[in-house]
Amino acid sequence: MSNVGPVIVVVFSMLGVVWFFNIVSDWSVTNGRMLPWLRQQPWWPVASDHAAETLLHASLTPAEYHQLAVNAYLDVPSPGHAGRFYRIPRGPGQVLVYEDGHVLERLCVQPVENLPEADVILAHKLLIEADEMTYLQTANHFPRSIWH
Repeated sequence: MSNVGPVIVVVFSMLGVVWFFNIVSDWSVTNGRMLPWLRQQPWWPVASDHAAETLLHASLTPAEYHQLAVNAYLDVPSPGHAGRFYRIPRGPGQVLVYEDGHVLERLCVQPVENLPEADVILAHKLLIEADEMTYLQTANHFPRSIWH
């Protein structure tokens, strides 16, 4: 019977971890705030996520990374069209094209292979800044949503 105490402690500890991750997974800004910070920690178990998040953090300005962390999207100004910017979501979703404050259209550009989400964000940003026309020619274009 003396082993029952440690077993109970382990079970309650495991329940606490499960409860914490259930709360955090329902938190609306988890992807925007918590997971990127966790992915930058040296003990993060997925090396590709750790490397991608570290590269993203190093490649963005502090203001850009703050916007991504707080809002879970990154706005990239169009190099070729005044008043236009591209809103890149953190995680799955389409890139929204804003022009003069209104959504013009939605774009879908995805890598052929699975990549860490931070690599996808950085790829969108670099492609838009380096060759916007090719980015637009590659993308699948969708009309704006009714609610935008």
